[in-house]
Amino acid sequence: MTAESGAPEPRPGDDKLRRRIAAEAARIVARGGDSERARYRAARRVGQGWVQPEQIPDHDDVRREFHRAASPGHEFAAFTGDRFDRIAALVAPLAAVRQDPARHPEGDALDHTLQAFDLVRAERPFDEELLTAALVHDVGRAIDRADAVAAGLAVLEGLITARTAWLVEHLPAARAYRDGTLGHRARHRLEAHADFHDVLLLADADRRARMRGYDAPSLDEAIATLRDLAAEDG
Repeated sequence: MTAESGAPEPRPGDDKLRRRIAAEAARIVARGGDSERARYRAARRVGQGWVQPEQIPDHDDVRREFHRAASPGHEFAAFTGDRFDRIAALVAPLAAVRQDPARHPEGDALDHTLQAFDLVRAERPFDEELLTAALVHDVGRAIDRADAVAAGLAVLEGLITARTAWLVEHLPAARAYRDGTLGHRARHRLEAHADFHDVLLLADADRRARMRGYDAPSLDEAIATLRDLAAEDG
């Protein structure tokens, strides 16, 4: 025990065990698991039973490992390939993110995402960055629902452009703008941005992407669309 805090002193190997648990939790999330449950499932699996509470990784630990998994050359097979393959690997776990059926009759978060992508494509079929934002805007919900935007942007770093990241980051503000709940100063900052109308288009697609039985493209088809647009741009 430490004299000042009364907390147990770290034992040799504690940090290594915590890192191993976080890496296993990231693997579980990558396969479609919920981040909160993944931490404890990974602790049981790696620790082969009970582990000290301080050895259980927090969401930031899992997020960092998930981000490492999206880096080129990482051991996770799910994250090999070009940046579009890696984006697909980050979007796919949304199929395991269940939603309130009263507010989201379309189904899981992946169903919602693919609807949003298709609605944006109908308006901006040649805007790769905006279409990418539509496809990745909810990635963080499979990692940390309490701070989904930050979690998503963290794992997408290096895979998306600065404009796409801005669109994802400011989507909540655009929703509030449409709802009339955005503060006066924030409203003017949003209106002054060059991508103001595009982030509103994304917010509108996000709001409308709740249709039961909608014939949305598959994730593979959405990725193929982005890859084709990138090839056209050279």
